[in-house]
Amino acid sequence: MSARSVHTAPRLTAALDMLKGYDTVADIGCDHGRLTAALLQKQICNQVIASDISEPSLEKARLLIDRIGLSERVSFRVGDGCSVLDLGECDTIALLGMGGTLMCRILEACSVPLMGAKALVLQPMRAQDDIRGYLYQNKYRIDCDRVISDHGRLYQVFRAIPDDRTEPFPEGFPEGFFDVGYRSFADRDPLLPALCRQQLECHRNMLSNAIGSPGEAVIRCKISALEQILDQI
Repeated sequence: MSARSVHTAPRLTAALDMLKGYDTVADIGCDHGRLTAALLQKQICNQVIASDISEPSLEKARLLIDRIGLSERVSFRVGDGCSVLDLGECDTIALLGMGGTLMCRILEACSVPLMGAKALVLQPMRAQDDIRGYLYQNKYRIDCDRVISDHGRLYQVFRAIPDDRTEPFPEGFPEGFFDVGYRSFADRDPLLPALCRQQLECHRNMLSNAIGSPGEAVIRCKISALEQILDQI
């Protein structure tokens, strides 16, 4: 059977770039297995642990990997988050396409940070502030952070490394603001202004319905932080 190359959308391609140089990747919440397939087809890593809490989703991943002839390099596991991993059996973890709050829960459940892995690549669909705040408070250093345009939407893809130090915010970035990345700000990511403007418009619309409510102050703080970032870049 012909092993056709798996198509990778821009946000998946960005994640693949950040996973280069690692031997064994744990694709947690692998869904239909496109990341797992691309990792192996593009020779980015040697082995993949592909897991999902859904048996039907994992079966779709299994069929895809079998179709491209790479099943011998994949360990398929059904389970919740990183509970499928033994300590130290992978050197990096991918959490893509899920909410930031769920990502926090998955990381919090690990018996040791990242189950001994060296790095974590993330692409949250929502609640980016939750996962970014968690990583900062638990001393993960963001060493690569990109804003990606994919089919008309903007996504944040970033890599975190466990570190004993708390990384200071770059000059000009609002202290304690986690809706967008301080690393993408420091690196002047070309799509960061568009992301900030998009979020700013959303929060201004929300403010009109939040006047006098407990959430008004939070929204105003976010608006102020986004305006500060746009002013700096």
